[in-house]
Amino acid sequence: MEVRFTDDELAEALTVLVNRMADESGLPDKDRALLKRWRASKMRLGGDDMEDLVRKANEDFAQGITRRARSQIRKPDWVE
Repeated sequence: MEVRFTDDELAEALTVLVNRMADESGLPDKDRALLKRWRASKMRLGGDDMEDLVRKANEDFAQGITRRARSQIRKPDWVE
């Protein structure tokens, strides 16, 4: 089974995560703005940093699926 995230999907997820962290962290307004500016400037679609994030996220997700499948194979039927 192969699941691949697109850059649009991860950009949207990153936007939601950064906004939530900025809003719920209790940071001063200046630091919240800095965090959001970082996301807007460094993690823009088509940028090298975003491409690295997409590549690493897809590799990590594939590795997790492989690990999970492997552990299901080794698990005895009577263990849930």
